[in-house]
Amino acid sequence: MRVKVMSTVLGAGFSALSLVALSACSITAPEPLEDATLGCMISAPAGFDDHSAGALTLAETELARSAGLFSATSSQRVSNSATTSAALKRMSDQDCALTTVLGPGGADELGAHARSNPDDIFLGVASGHKDFPDNVLSIDFDLVPPAFIAGYIAATASETGEVGALVSQGFPQAEEILSAFDAGVDLYNDEADDDVDGVKSHRESAVDGRTVADTRDEGRAFFESAHDSDVDVLVPFGSAAAMGVVTAATDTLQSLRIQEPEEDGDEERVLPKIIWYGASGAFSDTIIATIEPNIRRGLRSMFAEWPQSKNPDEVPEASKKDPVDMGGFLVTDRHYKGTIDNGGVGIAAEDGFLSRVSDAGRSITDLRERIKSGDIDPDKS
Repeated sequence: MRVKVMSTVLGAGFSALSLVALSACSITAPEPLEDATLGCMISAPAGFDDHSAGALTLAETELARSAGLFSATSSQRVSNSATTSAALKRMSDQDCALTTVLGPGGADELGAHARSNPDDIFLGVASGHKDFPDNVLSIDFDLVPPAFIAGYIAATASETGEVGALVSQGFPQAEEILSAFDAGVDLYNDEADDDVDGVKSHRESAVDGRTVADTRDEGRAFFESAHDSDVDVLVPFGSAAAMGVVTAATDTLQSLRIQEPEEDGDEERVLPKIIWYGASGAFSDTIIATIEPNIRRGLRSMFAEWPQSKNPDEVPEASKKDPVDMGGFLVTDRHYKGTIDNGGVGIAAEDGFLSRVSDAGRSITDLRERIKSGDIDPDKS
């Protein structure tokens, strides 16, 4: 059983070398040629250089290829629903063992294509979809508790008293994420000393005002508007829009650092800071903390033969279910939802500004434990 492949093959194609060994009286027959096992991925709109779910999934699939689970990998970036459908259609004449679609942008197209190809197997990552057909596996993440923690830490790190969050259109749990972020800011204000001014959440009363089209330009525009309103800590959730935010923040940071100081001795410039959703934030000096979806743990929870890890944070709990063969893969769980409770989502301070904020790292740990114990319920805050 095979799902179909896309255009550009990143890994080495699979081939078998037939060896003929001659001896004085016999010839060894060549080994039979094995089928290629291709792992294919579609990501929209930021592609696989998004420093988030796309990049993490690509790296993990390449790891599976190097371990022999796939003979090659193929990836394609698409820009909209039409190009997603076209990419899935092009797979129909190819030979792919597992096709993964990243993000909510292609979820509807994935579901429709999977229903038309019931003998093939697919995987949706961070799609937020609840009604996929049976031949679609899914990995999603509960980001409400991390967003709550991010709101608290953003308030802790803010120098201006103005912080903000945004979500891309279609992002799963969008309204809940924004509400949890605001609640985290509120908790910081409630627990702060009486002589500390309260921190404000940018556009707190408007969900629509913090929801943008998932493009780099929209993310950049949001950052510039927020920066003009003295917001110095932003938490973007999305793909291309999030990349637009962090790129704009990085450009602004560099500009402020080379700016000549004012002669009248103005206060030290306030630099932009980002709490990132995705891979480790070492790629930008603006990132002070990272909310990381543990895609590796999710894949290892779902696929019994996925390459394992010595890192305890990446080893899932043993499944109570017996693996089922789906398209040649031994699948233990068809759906995985990562949470801070099961290790599927982590949040940690990055080296740099936040590590110098008093008790910030301890605050993250404390809030995580208070959420796990039930002392705080971000869903009801």
